[in-house]
Amino acid sequence: MKNLLLGTAMAMALGTAASAQDMFRAEMDPVAIAASDFIGKRVYAAETAIDAAEYAGVQDGWNDIGEINDVILTRDGNVDAVLVDIGGFLGMGERQVALGMENIRFVADSATADAANDYFLVINADRTVIEGAPEYMRSADMGTDPAAAPMTDGAAVDQGQVVAAEGTTDGAVEGGMAPMDGYANVDAAGITGDQLRGVRVYGPNEEDLGEISDIVLTETGAPAQVIVDVGGFLGIGQKPVALEVTDLQLVQATDGSDLRAYVQMTQEQLEGLPNAEM
Repeated sequence: MKNLLLGTAMAMALGTAASAQDMFRAEMDPVAIAASDFIGKRVYAAETAIDAAEYAGVQDGWNDIGEINDVILTRDGNVDAVLVDIGGFLGMGERQVALGMENIRFVADSATADAANDYFLVINADRTVIEGAPEYMRSADMGTDPAAAPMTDGAAVDQGQVVAAEGTTDGAVEGGMAPMDGYANVDAAGITGDQLRGVRVYGPNEEDLGEISDIVLTETGAPAQVIVDVGGFLGIGQKPVALEVTDLQLVQATDGSDLRAYVQMTQEQLEGLPNAEM
């Protein structure tokens, strides 16, 4: 299946420190899915069952219902839903809905010989089901961006809404470091890839190591790695390396402003790792 670097709706799992060998990957898994191609992918709805794993082009009866604009993860790191802008083929205003990942079929496209890994995303649903789909709300405040507000202790909101991110203020996560004054450890469920992209990554001595440039998912949609651009100057000479998401500690300023990631590695150690192959 087509490799994709998924840089969209992602939640990060907090984890413990690990060795450099366990923490980094030099290249993507051949079946990994990544976001630059996944986001914006068209989704088709078919009223009849999708029985085959491969079709030659878009089939009769497949309706293009819209495109993927983000991905939502659960707190344990599984893909809960993809966010799709629909409305065009229904003849009404565009709106955003959340499709459960388990309802989406990856179907190979045998019609594109020059792109052997090309595929379609197809759901089995009729027009009535799609018309009745509830509009997706990003937070319990129905319009508040979860990353824009301070993260406080909270519980999951109803299905169909993003899980509100939790913050803790009572010291380090297991295996991590205690956050500095004015910061709290964060469970980042519900934080999108757009919010994670560009987040600065720091070492154990507050050394600025680089920034997150993308996120890698497995074929099943679970987050596997983040790509961190290390070193360089003004974007020149940066080295992309892959880190396991479980080896990151995520913290945020208590006023909700600054989001940071920490690893138990120095810049020299990071630069000694192989380039991430994307």
